[in-house]
Amino acid sequence: MQSSWPKRYIGCLSTMAFLAAVTSSYPASAGEHQVAASLDDAAHLAVRAYEVPRRDVEVRRGETVTGRKRPELDPLGVRAGTFLVYPKLELEESYSDNIFSDDDGEQSDFITRILPSLRIESDWANHALSLEGGADVGRYIDHTDEDFEDFHFGASGRVDVRRSTNVRARVRYQALHEDRGSPEDVNGVEPTKFDIFSADVRGFHNFGRVNVTLGGTFDRYDFDDVARAAPLPSINNDDRDRDEVEGSLRVGYEIVPEYEAFIRGAYNFRDYDSDVDDNGLNRDSDGFDIVAGVEIDFGGIVFGDFFAGYDFQDFDDPQLNTMQGPTMGADITWTVTPLTTIVGRVSRHIRETTSKNASGRFLTSAGLSVDHELRRDLLIGADASFLHDDFEGIDRTDLIYKAGVNAKYMLNRYFYVLGGYDFRMRDGESSADDFTENIFFIRLQAQY
Repeated sequence: MQSSWPKRYIGCLSTMAFLAAVTSSYPASAGEHQVAASLDDAAHLAVRAYEVPRRDVEVRRGETVTGRKRPELDPLGVRAGTFLVYPKLELEESYSDNIFSDDDGEQSDFITRILPSLRIESDWANHALSLEGGADVGRYIDHTDEDFEDFHFGASGRVDVRRSTNVRARVRYQALHEDRGSPEDVNGVEPTKFDIFSADVRGFHNFGRVNVTLGGTFDRYDFDDVARAAPLPSINNDDRDRDEVEGSLRVGYEIVPEYEAFIRGAYNFRDYDSDVDDNGLNRDSDGFDIVAGVEIDFGGIVFGDFFAGYDFQDFDDPQLNTMQGPTMGADITWTVTPLTTIVGRVSRHIRETTSKNASGRFLTSAGLSVDHELRRDLLIGADASFLHDDFEGIDRTDLIYKAGVNAKYMLNRYFYVLGGYDFRMRDGESSADDFTENIFFIRLQAQY
């Protein structure tokens, strides 16, 4: 049957062009006229010098380019009593040159995504409550078996017991699909669908210079079976279903204002529904991690935290190797100028796997991102990261490289246009695990 992708693609582009045309004629307030660039301005950015922003931008302590409040461009929300409601709708068109993350015989396709979402936040002097929900519906032009319908919803809140004491809680449900580039992908005829239910609660108390946080988390993973090419039977994913529970205690000490040393300890256990997986292994385990670190803030110019410690995970099945070794993490932000922010991140943790004969993975990652405000309504960014994925118990180590560039043009408080390019490459122990992928995308965002 003749492919219908040209008609669908042309129709999608026509819809996006129509939305962009609507945005240019949407009425704006007087303040918005003063700060928002017109579509004509954006079209001529490549052929004329852009307007250099003033360097006397007022920056609050700890403020970044992407997190900065822009009252003339930020969504207003709809007031409903003591709550504010923020609706949003996004339409994205992207192109991938390797949708199956294969090392040979790459398949390309266009993907259309529709992402509606709704956020409701309280506007109270004390306590806080937030509700959120959304969906991510993807449609492939040619490879329709890859279509997906993800969604999520949840709630979070804070109870201010007293000025120095509060309790925070969060619950969330997500219906997702596994990425084809995931090391856990089982290569079914369609992506593996799975659900995650998460809940956590944390209590905080400040004793002056000393503060204590006691927390607990629960995560439930439920994977669907997935079909294989006929006449092969379906792939059983029930042996991946599990509960993960963790309890933690963190004690911090304020050395001087804006500088805090802390120590954190956590104990976890992971309980699989199946007594043994399809390879005859019992994957139940328990473990702990203990770290020490500091939170720093050099006048709001450089701020963040870093820590280091030890990670340990012991498995019930003697055939699975105990995992233990150093763990670490860092998240440092540098506001180079009021218009440029650089963020660096490093981490090393134990991650779960159901790969045959592997007990787990030590995942080490490092990344750097740069965001710059060309104009009040035009942001550009770039990022790069490296991941070292080491499987314990088998001869497999994956090296993953990622990079990308992006831009956001805020026409007014109601409409944004985003676009960019992403690259990723995996260099595995076996050539069958290798792949490269290039993705180009453009997204229209409408909000209130």
